[in-house]
Amino acid sequence: MKIQWRPLGVDMISVPEALSILEKNLPEPRKVQVSLEEAFARRLAEDIAAPEASPRYTSSAMDGFAVRWQDLGGGKDPVSLAIVGESQAGAPCGRVVQEGQAVRISTGAMLAQGVDTVIRVEDTEENGSRVIIKKCKCQGQDVRYAGEEFKQGESLLCRGQELKSRQIALLSAVGFDFVPVYAAPRVSLFTTGTELAHFADKDIKSYQIRDSNAPMLKGSIREAGAVVAECLHVLDDLSSTVESIEGAKQDSDIIICSGGVSVGQHDHVKEAAELAGFTQLFWQIRQKPGKPLYVGKRGKTLLFGLPGNPVSAFMCFQNFVLPTLAALQGLEHIHEGFSARAEKTIANKGKRTNFIRVAITNKQHEEPTFKPIDQQGSHMITSIVKADGYIAMEPGVTLNPGDLTDVFAFA
Repeated sequence: MKIQWRPLGVDMISVPEALSILEKNLPEPRKVQVSLEEAFARRLAEDIAAPEASPRYTSSAMDGFAVRWQDLGGGKDPVSLAIVGESQAGAPCGRVVQEGQAVRISTGAMLAQGVDTVIRVEDTEENGSRVIIKKCKCQGQDVRYAGEEFKQGESLLCRGQELKSRQIALLSAVGFDFVPVYAAPRVSLFTTGTELAHFADKDIKSYQIRDSNAPMLKGSIREAGAVVAECLHVLDDLSSTVESIEGAKQDSDIIICSGGVSVGQHDHVKEAAELAGFTQLFWQIRQKPGKPLYVGKRGKTLLFGLPGNPVSAFMCFQNFVLPTLAALQGLEHIHEGFSARAEKTIANKGKRTNFIRVAITNKQHEEPTFKPIDQQGSHMITSIVKADGYIAMEPGVTLNPGDLTDVFAFA
């Protein structure tokens, strides 16, 4: 994880300090062997070398006739050759071709022993059992040589590379059945809050809020290449919260709780986590949104207590959970920004690092500009929907129109 923030030098823990603590407590990624069919979208846990050459054998790139170059007299004048066999893809000609002979050949078929050049069918004329070669440019034309793409032992793919359809095709082309990958991190997700109703509840009460955090975080987890092992809702009750955390799937690498991490009488996640055996790594950060973020550790399992407000939960996921999920897949998550100029004055008059959601206003320009989303409330989901990313502003900083800063795009 390398997210470059300027240090705050204040009493409450800063974003860089929190990231440093988290980085020191990351568990090692797990390596597993999976079938090629299961490997899609996984990350390689080892470098991959070619177990065999490609192409595996010397073949024809065209339909036509395979001949000996020395029989063509330099290819300037027509030459008549005897057709002595045929080589098809999957059914090679087994004979040795002698002087004055030719073999009919299909695209992809193996070259017979003795031939070294392929004449395209349009450059020939058949006459019974003979073929007239009308022209030929050079020796070796339209021949695909064994190993011309890569030799046995050459590097094909690197550790950490994502296996998409192109990489799967390459692995299957050289005979891989199973491949070493990093195991997809497994996440237990709990949303808390007695006031929450299922997002599709038709009988929602006037005092309830639809749960948007569960689908948002489930989607974010899957986008990061991880697996949602379970997703449950917990009421604002200490014993229920402890029970849920203790009962989380034993093979979960991460537990995420949203809500219940502040200092209210009904905020139980921090206490419940520690009663369930987690040790606090940090709690509360000088950041906005997301001040009450809690992170604890038990054995190799990390627990993230995200704030309940949707934007706060989303931003904490972006800056803390996402790098963790990347590390568990053998990746170094480097959240690199791109330079853009402020379109209007933006000031951070508060005392915390402010993650201001912004929209890029001229994306096609070499030096894009941005403006803040009008509504920045941590409960206002439109502030992340309308935004392309965010800027990190330290306390007391003012950006004037035309000032250059980094914009961090949403993953």
